[in-house]
Amino acid sequence: MREAMPDLRLVVDGQRYGGWQKIRVKRGIEQIANTFELGVTERWAGQDEPRPIRDGAVCQVQIDRDPVITGHVDDVLPTYDATSHTVSVTGRDATGDLVDCSAPPTQFAGRTLLEGATTLARPYGIKVRAEVPVGGPFRTLKAEDGETVHEALEKAARIRAVLLISDGLGGLVITRAGRTRVATPLVLGQNVLRASGTRSHRDRYRDYTVKGQAAGGAGLWDLGDDALERAQVLGRARDPGVARHRPLTVLAEDQVDGGSARARADWECRVRVGRAQRVTYAVQGWHHADGLWEPNTLVPVRDPYQGIDGDMLIVSVHYLLDEDGLRTEIEVVRKEAFELIALPEPTTKGEGASTW
Repeated sequence: MREAMPDLRLVVDGQRYGGWQKIRVKRGIEQIANTFELGVTERWAGQDEPRPIRDGAVCQVQIDRDPVITGHVDDVLPTYDATSHTVSVTGRDATGDLVDCSAPPTQFAGRTLLEGATTLARPYGIKVRAEVPVGGPFRTLKAEDGETVHEALEKAARIRAVLLISDGLGGLVITRAGRTRVATPLVLGQNVLRASGTRSHRDRYRDYTVKGQAAGGAGLWDLGDDALERAQVLGRARDPGVARHRPLTVLAEDQVDGGSARARADWECRVRVGRAQRVTYAVQGWHHADGLWEPNTLVPVRDPYQGIDGDMLIVSVHYLLDEDGLRTEIEVVRKEAFELIALPEPTTKGEGASTW
């Protein structure tokens, strides 16, 4: 059954602009700020005078009155001649400022990721919330000169094994992948109009070895060759999907034992297998049976051509309207691709050194 046309409005200065002829809205978990691009003739139906949209204006993108992006207009691109006048408008979530702007060189020692993120985001009017535990306080937490706010927070988020994403309401969310599930499956030959995918061995290896320093030992690089070999704690994993000889050695960032070294090797293998396959499915409309297609959800996929019969993680969705019609492009990977592992906090090495 064909979906009725969703009502997408761009709200700027209290005015709700609709009637868009070209729509591209991208939401995902691999970007901290979702984006939109809208195009239409500048004179909207029901208005006697065209009302220009200002670049830099506060705005909100709504689909059927539900906000999906809250932020600012980045670009206004008019095109006109003697007989026609059109405009294209692009913008991002408010969290786009965290991507663009420099972080102050401030210490946040003794604060958690949530506390540090709240402090850094506060000048931009961005609220931060956590959907998952964020771990304890950092020993030292420092934003370096030249780093953007996003770069500083992303490093801290990797240490705590969490994701930073936009909530669509102008806020920042600390979360993990695949916390919700959609019941509507993606099935080749049914609701899937077309698909394209990538399968790659480029970053996969057959044998993974993790080497590290045992607790209480000297630094790995302070030992002679014989002592170094004895001090190394090894963890190994194998990818049976790689037939040829392709070894990878990983040096652990901190002290490890045999169990944690094996866990790190296994994680390295699983994440690389998960990221090796990525598929984009195009479906009619923007909604499934229970609502909008959303990123960071698990969806059942049945695609014998790609060898997929099980849950996949939606990493991004594109709501599209153009000459090819109304549709959603849904990009999926295996959930293992985003099974993050907590990393040790690097130690301080002298005055003024990086303390992340």
